[in-house]
Amino acid sequence: MSLDDDYLIERFTLKDSDIGTLAKLLTGAFQEDEVAKKEGAVADLQDENFKLIFGAPSVDKEIFIRAIYKPTNEIVGFLGSIHKSLSIDGKIYKVSLPAWLSVHHEHRRKGLATFLGTKLVEVIREKGYDASVFFHDASQHGKVASAAVARNAGIPMIELAMMNKFIVRGYDVDEAAKALKTNWIQKLFFKSKERIGKVKSNKVRLYKPEDIDKIFELSTELSKKNQISIIQVHEDLKWKLADPQVLCVVYEDENGEAKGFINAWEFLLSGFGNNVKFGWLDTIHTYNLTNQEVKDLANFLGLEATKRGWKGLQTPYIPYFNSKPFRQVNFIFFPKKVGLYLANINNIPIPEKIESVYFEWR
Repeated sequence: MSLDDDYLIERFTLKDSDIGTLAKLLTGAFQEDEVAKKEGAVADLQDENFKLIFGAPSVDKEIFIRAIYKPTNEIVGFLGSIHKSLSIDGKIYKVSLPAWLSVHHEHRRKGLATFLGTKLVEVIREKGYDASVFFHDASQHGKVASAAVARNAGIPMIELAMMNKFIVRGYDVDEAAKALKTNWIQKLFFKSKERIGKVKSNKVRLYKPEDIDKIFELSTELSKKNQISIIQVHEDLKWKLADPQVLCVVYEDENGEAKGFINAWEFLLSGFGNNVKFGWLDTIHTYNLTNQEVKDLANFLGLEATKRGWKGLQTPYIPYFNSKPFRQVNFIFFPKKVGLYLANINNIPIPEKIESVYFEWR
C-alpha cells in the first residue's frame, strides 16, 4: 500500500490556533460515519472539549499527526496522542493513548487512517514509549485501521478488556431522543427511569480545590487495586478538575475529606441535526462507600448535572466499580461492546489472564 501523491502525512506541534480547525474536522468525521447517520448519538466537539482532551500539562504537544491534502493545503486527517503511565502487575510503563483518529469523509478509502497510525507508531517509538493503548467501538471501523498499523509495524495487538455494556442515565429523555435513534418502547422505558431520588446524606458536596491531594491519593489507591491501570499525575488531575466543563461530586468522611467521588465532563450529543448537552462519566471512585452512600452520591451528581442543563450521562462500563447501587438509582446498563487494546511496541509482559482494569477516557 502506498500513499497517494496528493497527500502528506506529518508530525506537527499542536498550537492553540489549530484547535478550531481540528475540532471542526473531528466533528464532521464523526457525524459522517455511516452508523452515526443511522443512529445519531455522536459527539459534536467544541474547542473546549478538544482542550480538555489534549491540553493537560503532561501532554507532549509534539506528538500529533495530520494528513494534508496538497492541492488545497487542507488538513483532512488527524490523530492525537495522550501520554500516560500504565501499571501492569505493579510495573510502570510509558504508553501513548492515540485519540480521536478522524479522516474527512471526502478523503476516505485511501488508507489515510492507516498511514496516520503508522506515522504515530514511528514517532512514539522514537520517543521511547513502551506501548500504545486504545479503545475501539465494535460498530466502528477504527479497529481495522489499528490492526493494519500493528501488522505493518510488526507489533502484537492484544485485547486487554472487552466492555460489554454502556451506562446511560437519562434526565430529560424527550430532549435526548432528538439526537439519537430510539423506538417508543425504549423511550418509554428510559422515561420511567428519569426521576432523581432524594439525597439522604449531608456528606455529599461539590469538589473544592483543597480536595485535590485527597482525590489524588484516592486515585492512586484505585490504580493499585487493579491489575492493569493508568497512573494519575497530580498536576493533570488538578488541571482537569479545575476545568469548568468538569463536574466532580464528593462524598466526605467525618473529617470533611473526600472518601469517594465521581467526575464527568460536558459534551454535546449530536444526531439528526440536533445537539443536546450531555455528561461523559470519567471516573467513578466508590469502593470506600456503602451502597446507600453511593446512591446518595449518584443522586447528587444527577441534581448538579441537571442544574448545568445536561440531559443525561453516558460511558462504556469498565467494571472496576460495583454497578449495583447505580442500577438502583436508575442508571441503565445496556449491551454495547467497546474493546480496550494494547499495541505492544517493546514486548512488555502482559498477564495471560487479566483480572481487573482501571482506565479513564482522556
